Amino acid sequence: MNQIEVTVTGTIRRPLAEVSRQFGDVRHHAANRVHPKLTFTILEERGESVRFRQKLSLVGMKQIDEIVQTRRADGSLDSEIVDGTNKGSRFTQGFAPEGGDATRITLTFRVPATGVKRLFKALFEVAIRKTVVDALEEDRFDLEVRGYRPAA
Repeated sequence: MNQIEVTVTGTIRRPLAEVSRQFGDVRHHAANRVHPKLTFTILEERGESVRFRQKLSLVGMKQIDEIVQTRRADGSLDSEIVDGTNKGSRFTQGFAPEGGDATRITLTFRVPATGVKRLFKALFEVAIRKTVVDALEEDRFDLEVRGYRPAA
């Protein structure tokens, strides 16, 4: 299958458990506008899974997706876009300790390259990478500077 795959890594100077919890806390992200260019609406929470709607603009095109995010036993997060603009996309968020109280984050996105995404695959890959890099920096700021507090 023709797809766009983007992997971004980074380090956040906070303990792994806190970083993992913040990344999976959709309620916190929605309430605190951690990612100002994204809008989150929680649709359903069930155990270790949350279904939510995400809105953003990518290369000037509005993207509206329904995502099911599931926390795995190791603290990593698996997400699948089950409906919307990018249906069939998957992304993973992995966490590993990196000396002291720092955490290494690995984010991998796999997006089907169909329609206009197939025609302009390189452009979409650059746009997805920039969006992910920006989001990782926003999460780092939320954790290291603002001081993440779990959503009520």
